[in-house]
Amino acid sequence: MLTSDQPIKSSKEDVLGRVDFAQHLGQAIINYKESDSLVIGLFGAWGSGKTSILNMCLEYIDTKSVNFADEEKPIIVKFNPWNFSDQDQLISQFFIQLSSVLGRHDYAKDLKGVGKQLEKYASFFEPFSLLPTVGPYADKLYKTLRSIGNAAKTSGELKGRDLNSTKEELNELLDKQSHKILIVIDDIDRLDDLEIRQIFQLVKSLGDFKNTIYLLAFDRNVVINALSKVQEGSGIEYLEKVVQVPFEIPLISKGEVEDFLLNQLSELFNNFPENKWDKDYWINIYHSGFKYFFRNIRDVKRYINSLQFNYEIVKREVNVIDFLAITGIQVFLPEVYYGIRDNSEIFTGVYLHYGRTDKEKEEYKKRCDLIIKDVKIVPPEKFLEFLKRLFPKLETYYGNTYYSNEELHNWRRDCRICSPDYFERYFKLSISREEISQQEIETILSVSDDPEQFSKYILKLIEEGKILRFLELLSDYNPDRIPQENIEPIVTVLMDMGDLFPERGNNILIKTRYRLSYLFDQLIHRITNQEKRYRIYKNSIDKTTNSLYTIVYEVNKLGKEHGRFGTVQDLKPEEDRTINSDQLKELEELACEKIKIWANDGKLVKHKNLQHILGNWKIWGTRQQVKDFVENQIKNDESLIYFVTGFLDESFTQVLIDYAANSEWEININNIEEFINLKEIEPKIRRIYSSPLFDQLDETQKIAIKKLLEGIDGKSEESSNVAQR
Repeated sequence: MLTSDQPIKSSKEDVLGRVDFAQHLGQAIINYKESDSLVIGLFGAWGSGKTSILNMCLEYIDTKSVNFADEEKPIIVKFNPWNFSDQDQLISQFFIQLSSVLGRHDYAKDLKGVGKQLEKYASFFEPFSLLPTVGPYADKLYKTLRSIGNAAKTSGELKGRDLNSTKEELNELLDKQSHKILIVIDDIDRLDDLEIRQIFQLVKSLGDFKNTIYLLAFDRNVVINALSKVQEGSGIEYLEKVVQVPFEIPLISKGEVEDFLLNQLSELFNNFPENKWDKDYWINIYHSGFKYFFRNIRDVKRYINSLQFNYEIVKREVNVIDFLAITGIQVFLPEVYYGIRDNSEIFTGVYLHYGRTDKEKEEYKKRCDLIIKDVKIVPPEKFLEFLKRLFPKLETYYGNTYYSNEELHNWRRDCRICSPDYFERYFKLSISREEISQQEIETILSVSDDPEQFSKYILKLIEEGKILRFLELLSDYNPDRIPQENIEPIVTVLMDMGDLFPERGNNILIKTRYRLSYLFDQLIHRITNQEKRYRIYKNSIDKTTNSLYTIVYEVNKLGKEHGRFGTVQDLKPEEDRTINSDQLKELEELACEKIKIWANDGKLVKHKNLQHILGNWKIWGTRQQVKDFVENQIKNDESLIYFVTGFLDESFTQVLIDYAANSEWEININNIEEFINLKEIEPKIRRIYSSPLFDQLDETQKIAIKKLLEGIDGKSEESSNVAQR
């Protein structure tokens, strides 16, 4: 629910301890027994709670006057000058409203007489009464204004009436009765300078009737400045002549404002998961600059309203502490907010200094200085500290601290505003269709104990092109929030689906198999027991039918822990490895069985990662099995084309100063020669290349044939050169 910026109406709602002050003010009004008009000023800055104190004061007067005799009960008149737009309306309507209240049927006869006399008095200040009554347009204008409704009956009556004598008659009537008439005028400081003067003219000269008490609420400095301008003199002196009894509202302490703010935040986030709230980070954000935004209660209410509305939209998609901070900037420093929004390259990510000059860093610093140069409500040094905590990249510009990509990974995991992946969510209040929301991730993980349901979500992510983003976000996801019993179903499904994932994502230098293997590591190593880890791998491989290379790659990686494909130096003790040697041997045998199944089904030769699968099969199984498989594939053109295509690799290179990476297709002749005699297949490949069949091949197959022939020709040329030497 949004918080209304309305003043409290009762002392029961007071949370700032203002009741005693309001009641003291009310008692002072009750105790005033003189008949002369009295003007009380209630001074307080904007947002200090003047109207709330007025309401509690009037509540106290009402409560105390219950036991008064009817003829002594105070009469309260509230006049709102905001309802009227110019001098004449403001003054005339004041007296019309006063006459209306005093002319009520339940008041004594003397007061009804006062009400009627006030109608006459009000007519002196109606707009038409100050206009010329001669000329061709006077009569028409007079009739028009009269049609709006005014107390006077004829123009002749107006001319014959004397303002001073009418006021004297009013004072005689008011002096005879025992009621105190309390006239409350609030928000005077919101009027323009001329209107402020009119209010004080009204109180000082026109409305200073017997038995009247004026209670005026305003910001003293605003009124003094206004009176100084329109009076062309001392505003302080003028104010002191009008206000006889000044009451200065006790300042709300910084501590009281902070308590109110923290209570509002606690109420808003009372159900927020404790494990998602970084207490140390919040303390640093709060004291570095956040708390300086709030000078009074109204600031807190403005902020809470904006926060509640916006946070409901993105509460599952952002870091709540960062959202609290950026909302503070949005509410109190909108220009800075837009400056940050429009310059994400300055504020997000990490600054990689390799290949970059200090001039570029200095340029970023200048741009940041320009964005924050006009900040006044927060001390400049504090605001910069505050921004550095929100956007650590700034520490590089204003110091010599550099952050690594590992920190970037942590920021993305925590949905921080300084992460380029999450920055826009804080400003758009939504996420793009290509992105995956935190709610969506949590929904998917909520069914991860059910392989069938989890598989459906994974297939849907593949169809929508979001699977790689899911893997990336899942690797950032706090692993402790995934129950250990869900690890095996997750690994099983991803193992089974892994070959269906795209080879690369937006970052083409990082292959999907690396992401997937990293994720397996994160999940598996939450299990401390080696036997349990082995069982998860074994059961997952057993159940896998849609993927083969994912199995091969993962078992290959486990083998590297045991020195299978390189040096045996610096190996961990066997008990510290993911699985032991015997368990590794069993997984290798299980992987070989899966490879044989794919070979017998005719699916293996068509696999895009054929060469890597064959390489591992040759190590884990027998060379004869691999040799028999290859010889069967080169017997006909179709399977030979698939076989050659399985050795095609796409490599990427990227120069540091370039944004785009360059790709190149290649076939390593040495790799393919490990499985086949090139002289045996070369005639077939050349015949295919020259035949109509070549035109019917897909683009990848055409590239594979060309690259193989280029490799053969290059090798022949190299051999010829060697022979000549």
